[in-house]
Amino acid sequence: MKKLNLILNLLLLTFIISGCKSEDDNVTSEEKNEILIFGWFADSSCSGDCSTIYKIENEKVYKDIDYNYPENTFFEGNFQLMTNADYQDFKNLIAELPNEIFNEPNGYLDCTDCTDVNGGFYLELQNDDGFHKSWRFRNALYPDYMKNYRSLLVDKIAELNSL
Repeated sequence: MKKLNLILNLLLLTFIISGCKSEDDNVTSEEKNEILIFGWFADSSCSGDCSTIYKIENEKVYKDIDYNYPENTFFEGNFQLMTNADYQDFKNLIAELPNEIFNEPNGYLDCTDCTDVNGGFYLELQNDDGFHKSWRFRNALYPDYMKNYRSLLVDKIAELNSL
């Protein structure tokens, strides 16, 4: 009987331990407080409204109202809440960011010697874990893994521009 009790207790303990998950196993992007800053920027010789940059943070969408140009590694914008933008329509920009991009350094994708001369797209991701990177890529020059994401980004920027 003692052996049977021991076996049952071990089975119960094994079942309890295997059923436990760490808190991080179920953490979503929203719970991690990921911030995505994204948009487009024109040629550096542009004068006037030369960029449109948006930010997704805390399940809200914001727009840079000063049309600041993303010149530095990280974008410092004057963001205003877009009350007419539904976060649910844009949250996939965070979820569908290709994993390969996380191995890229800050800077231009597939174009280490690029400058702001020809314009392009801007991405910046930051989270509570201390991760903070920014990337730029040209409309016509980007890694293959960005092809689908670029299409999504263009569509979502156009949608936000129309609001």
